[in-house]
Amino acid sequence: MLTFEEKKKIIEEFPELEEQKVSMNRLNYHFNESAVAKTIVVKYLHPKSHNAFVYAGYLPSSETKDGYISVINASEEELRERIRLGIEELKKTEDGFPDGYEEVWEDDRADILRLRYIAPVWGIVMQTEGIEAIFKTKEAGEAYLEEEGFFLKETQA
Repeated sequence: MLTFEEKKKIIEEFPELEEQKVSMNRLNYHFNESAVAKTIVVKYLHPKSHNAFVYAGYLPSSETKDGYISVINASEEELRERIRLGIEELKKTEDGFPDGYEEVWEDDRADILRLRYIAPVWGIVMQTEGIEAIFKTKEAGEAYLEEEGFFLKETQA
């Protein structure tokens, strides 16, 4: 089992996290760039029990306690991965996509358009970076592209 200091050192490898002291000498680590109201990635890192809880919104709720999982027995690699996944999940908006998520669409003439999430809307972006159209939903943007003869080529985050 990793000690409090070892876990603290690993958590501090993530410069986007901000330490905040809470009761009983415990520490929370916030991701202030979160796309949603929740910002705590690591909560209650305890100096005596060496336990902490890491945000795991990417897991089914049946596998978490209020969206968090214990990392009391996590290895260094597991702790890093859990934190990384927690941060990535908090970068996503309530729609489930990170701002700037993008799909590349192409037609039979090799023309390229991009379907880009510009929270809270979806834009059809031309190669010149000009906006061709804006849609309230991803599905509406996809339908437009398909009607225009485009097909999904690749996704990029």
